[in-house]
Amino acid sequence: MPNGNGNGARLDSWKDIATYLRRDVRTAIRWERDKGLPVRRVPGGQRKAVFAYTSELDAWLTQEESEPQALKFVSAEPLNGAVEPFPTSFGSAPPGLRTQKLRRVTWPYVLACFIAAAIIAAGVIMLQSRARAGGPNLPVRVGFTLNAIQAFDAEGHMLWSYPLHGTLDLSELDGRRLEDGVRIADFYGDGNREVLAMLTMRVAPNATHPEHSEVYMFSSRGTLLWSHVPQTRLLFSTHDLKDSWRMLDVFVSDHQGKKQIWVVADHSVWGHSFIESLDPETGKATLRYVNSGSTVALNELATPHGNFLLAGGFNNEYDSGYLAVLDESKDFAVSPQTEGTSHKCLNCAKGDPDYYFVFPRSEVNELMQFYEDRVSKMNVAGDEIELRKEETHWTTGAQTLYILKSDSVIHPVSVQFETAYDLLHNKLEREGKLNHNFTNCPERLHPRPVKMWTPAGGWQEIALGASQVSK
Repeated sequence: MPNGNGNGARLDSWKDIATYLRRDVRTAIRWERDKGLPVRRVPGGQRKAVFAYTSELDAWLTQEESEPQALKFVSAEPLNGAVEPFPTSFGSAPPGLRTQKLRRVTWPYVLACFIAAAIIAAGVIMLQSRARAGGPNLPVRVGFTLNAIQAFDAEGHMLWSYPLHGTLDLSELDGRRLEDGVRIADFYGDGNREVLAMLTMRVAPNATHPEHSEVYMFSSRGTLLWSHVPQTRLLFSTHDLKDSWRMLDVFVSDHQGKKQIWVVADHSVWGHSFIESLDPETGKATLRYVNSGSTVALNELATPHGNFLLAGGFNNEYDSGYLAVLDESKDFAVSPQTEGTSHKCLNCAKGDPDYYFVFPRSEVNELMQFYEDRVSKMNVAGDEIELRKEETHWTTGAQTLYILKSDSVIHPVSVQFETAYDLLHNKLEREGKLNHNFTNCPERLHPRPVKMWTPAGGWQEIALGASQVSK
């Protein structure tokens, strides 16, 4: 509501501030920390007790937009060691070159041309054979400029460069690399290697302009075979979400030589997310899962009972990191949310995950007041699932590591603390913010329980044994 001191409307939560900025909560928090976004705190308030005035946000945005954007300073330099793309057109001949007179065509000349054409044709056939045999002219890695994706062979030669219709957005990577959204594989079983790229771009320099996410499928020679933009519509309470989707992860599963593509899209303001499966041949998308909150990591668990997609991120209602286990043979699932709340998807089809886990916040997380303690990484080895949950911003590396086992059921068995977490715990102890050392930490000796939901049993708490430090 407007106030009487000329500061405009007052916004009383991170979500309201983020909505006003047309960004998500974690971006608003990062802008405050890194760029001086004018956010105030209630004296003596607890976590998330923040507020801001729209007039101050408007003034800050005006200042930001008037300053040169960081991308402009590096636009002439290739990223990740890539070379500049080839020019897309050729200029006129340099001055001083004269047009040669046409010579009379003679039979020896025709014969020479025929032989040359045969040699070129043989060379093309040989190159194609080498490509199907995994020769050096197949892509093995990619590089980027700010407005192009490039493919390189095993010898480091650039095979092709594809111009993008926007500028790559580097502000939302959160510790990831551009290459993390790329998969190079033989998607069609013909001996070639296609390049699947999940890219987020901006089409305007304005810091608050919505980004544009798209998935591209390129042939081994750089031909665009298809592209996909997430366009799902979701209804949560009064929020009609049908745009501002950005893609955060891509996973490719391989079942008996047949590949399947999974992509996750996250709403840049409200944080709700969905997963689609994409047909490698056409790029046709099928909605498979919806989560109330962000989803940032995908993986897969293969069991004697079938293949299960693993989705990790953050749940808005339960206010902590989550893991969903989804039977890939089922058509659709949605996260289990409380009826009648704003977290319940109103237009989603019926469908349940096979398991849904919510992991507790740590004491370090609560002291550092880090909001989105999401599950950000997952590794699968046999019947074991290893999850990493961020307890602070990713730059500190303070994470908890949860281990789950898959036998007759999937269940959590232990929690460990990364060394960086231990060091941060010791620092907080020295500062008098904790009254115990890490060796005798109650949270380590008696870990907080994990909440587990199943369609048959609903919610239950799973106790874990004493934890240890992960080296």
